[in-house]
Amino acid sequence: MPHHVVIGGSVSATQTAQTIRHLSSDDDITMIAEENRPFYMRPLLADFVARRIEEDRLWRDFEKKAAANNIRVITEKAAIRLDRNDKKVTLSDGTTLNYDRMLVATGTKPTLPEIPGIELDRVSAFSTYQDALRISKWCEKASRAVVVGHGLQGVELTRALRLRGLSVSFLVPDQSPWFPQLFQLKGQVIEDALRAHGVEVIALDRPAALLGEENRVRAVKTQRGRELPADIVGFATGQRANVSFLVGSGISLADGVVVDNRLHSTDENVLAAGDVAQIEVDGKRRPIGYGWLRAMEHGEIAGRNMAGQDATVEVGDESEAQSLYGTSLLARWR
Repeated sequence: MPHHVVIGGSVSATQTAQTIRHLSSDDDITMIAEENRPFYMRPLLADFVARRIEEDRLWRDFEKKAAANNIRVITEKAAIRLDRNDKKVTLSDGTTLNYDRMLVATGTKPTLPEIPGIELDRVSAFSTYQDALRISKWCEKASRAVVVGHGLQGVELTRALRLRGLSVSFLVPDQSPWFPQLFQLKGQVIEDALRAHGVEVIALDRPAALLGEENRVRAVKTQRGRELPADIVGFATGQRANVSFLVGSGISLADGVVVDNRLHSTDENVLAAGDVAQIEVDGKRRPIGYGWLRAMEHGEIAGRNMAGQDATVEVGDESEAQSLYGTSLLARWR
């Protein structure tokens, strides 16, 4: 029987595994995830930090479904090398797995700026459960925070910190706290809402250094000379596709894995889905879509194709991102 290896613990990864099992009761399926508990609801992380939901609301029941459906799950391991000739992937503990078809759903990892003080305590990205857990604990003894960045993660982290009662400065390198360029009108709506909830929005400025005291952050110094007091600094800036294990494999990479409309990479036996995947539209490479529901849909399409069907993906665009995350964000303060 063919062996399907799914690299990642995201919704697109879990949906792929479940779809393959639904279509084929006999194929072998192995999932590999870096986190110790990877299968959680990322869209709820901000509400967890804000203490609007209990931690158990984050967790999906995929582990139980996997066990019941004979899906092997390996956690706390990362893929570090791909050998396409032997159809073999090497994991961080040195073990190897052979595959017939593979899905890459490793997502993206946040990047922090290389500035003085970035190593100080109480400084974090906001992307994973561990990030949310750290920030939530820090809030217990904090009164001021600075969020650096823009977009969904930046807006949601700002909301969470304000709902925890902290004073928040939102340091935005662009003109708008929302998506730049195509979203200026919507961005103004989001900015007005942030200000209405007591957020200090500072646009067109960047951090130059983080200032500390006894190895703990105390302020953000900006390129324009401001000094913003901070007990917590959260970054929602750049994201880099998690594709290091594919470098040198011969698979085409851009800002992620380049795929066609069937989610196949330049190797027919290696597919990609979720934030790590890039598709060419009108001569430009770009992500295949935005958001949790899109990732779930792409996981189903990847699973169908890995099981031998022929399914194609429709590419989401920026207007979809606006409708998904624009005005709906305003209601999340209530």
